[in-house]
Amino acid sequence: MNKRKLFSWVVAILLVFLAGWSVVYVKHAEKINSVKIAKEEKKQQQQKKEDKDANMRRPIKWRKSSETKKYPEVVGDKNLWIKVSQKKQRLYVMSGKKKVYQMYVSLGTHSAGYSNEGKKKFPTGTFKISNKRGEFYFNQVTSTGGKYWISWKGDGKYLIQSVPTNEHGKYIVSSAQSLGSQADTNNSIWLSVKDAKWFYKNINGGTKLVIE
Repeated sequence: MNKRKLFSWVVAILLVFLAGWSVVYVKHAEKINSVKIAKEEKKQQQQKKEDKDANMRRPIKWRKSSETKKYPEVVGDKNLWIKVSQKKQRLYVMSGKKKVYQMYVSLGTHSAGYSNEGKKKFPTGTFKISNKRGEFYFNQVTSTGGKYWISWKGDGKYLIQSVPTNEHGKYIVSSAQSLGSQADTNNSIWLSVKDAKWFYKNINGGTKLVIE
C-alpha cells in the first residue's frame, strides 16, 4: 500500500470516527437540553402554583387568617359553597367555579371515644352547613372543645370549628400547631381562630359543603 492510499485510509477512518462522535455528542447534548427543559417547565409550574397561593400566610399562624388578603364579601352570593380537600388540608370558599378564599384546615381520622364508633374514616361527600352553631363548647368524652363551631352532620356531632380548646376555653397549643396537616380531629374540621370566627359569622345554614 503506497503512502497516498494509506493517507486516504487514515482520513477515511478519522472521518468515520468524527461522524460517530458527532452523533454521540448531539444525542448527549439533546439529552442534557431535554433535562434542562424539563427542569425549567417544573420550575415554571411550581412558580405558577406559588403565585396562585401567593396570599397564603407562611409559616402558618393558627391564631391568624390563612390568607394575608381581606376576607371576601359573601353576603348575598347565591353561588356560594364550601369545598374541603383532605389531601391538601385546605378549605375553599367557592363562588361557582371560582375560589374566592382558601383556609388551612386539619382533619383526618376520628375516634371520638364513643363506644359504638372507634376508628373510622372521616366522612366525604356532599353535606349542608347547619344553623346549629355556637361560640363555645366542651366535650367531656373527648376532653376537648372549640370556639365558633358550626354543625354540618349528625346534629352537632360533626363540626367546623376553631383549633381545639380545653374546658376553660384556652387553646391547646400542641394541637393547634398541627393546623394545615392531618390530625385526629374527633369529627371536626379545625380552622385558625380568625378563620373560624369569620366562617361562623358569614357562612349561613343551608350552604353546600363538599368534602373530598
